[in-house]
Amino acid sequence: MLTGSKSQERRHVLLQIVQWVLFALLIAVCFLLETAGSFLKPLLLIPLALCIASHCGEIQATAVGMIAGFLIDLGCGRFLGSNAVLLVIFCVAVSLLYRYYLRQKLLNIVLLTAVCAFAQGYLDYMFCYGIWGLADVGLLYRHVTLPVSLMTTASSVLLYFPVGLIARKCGNRRTYELEKMPEYRD
Repeated sequence: MLTGSKSQERRHVLLQIVQWVLFALLIAVCFLLETAGSFLKPLLLIPLALCIASHCGEIQATAVGMIAGFLIDLGCGRFLGSNAVLLVIFCVAVSLLYRYYLRQKLLNIVLLTAVCAFAQGYLDYMFCYGIWGLADVGLLYRHVTLPVSLMTTASSVLLYFPVGLIARKCGNRRTYELEKMPEYRD
């Protein structure tokens, strides 16, 4: 017969598996939406990765940032790893910010997504187009890069709630660690 702590630990592990399977499905759906069609679309993997990173530890945030970054590189036809490095840095930073300073508020994730989306857009533009100094290349920045960055920032509102619901229902590592501490138990 299982003791209370062993069954509780198994339940936590099962909920974590369910949580990460749901996050993986969200990542797959966002990747498919990003790569379908040929019109301007938001880079949904950026706000999704940041929302997930706000609910998990630094190691998980690194993995999510790396996977999302590689998928953005594949979907946009960029040098493999350029967006992965950027998203790893941002996801780890978001995880640390939420661990020590920020609360789970929609405004926080929208502002962090805006910083990341505009930084990614600017760096992508500079390294792919701006560096060559071609005539009228600024039109590309104004008519493609800025709208995509704005749409990416706005899409964080839509992704914040499903990720938060999954994290709340499945519990996260920080909540589990606090529950194990004797001073927080009833």
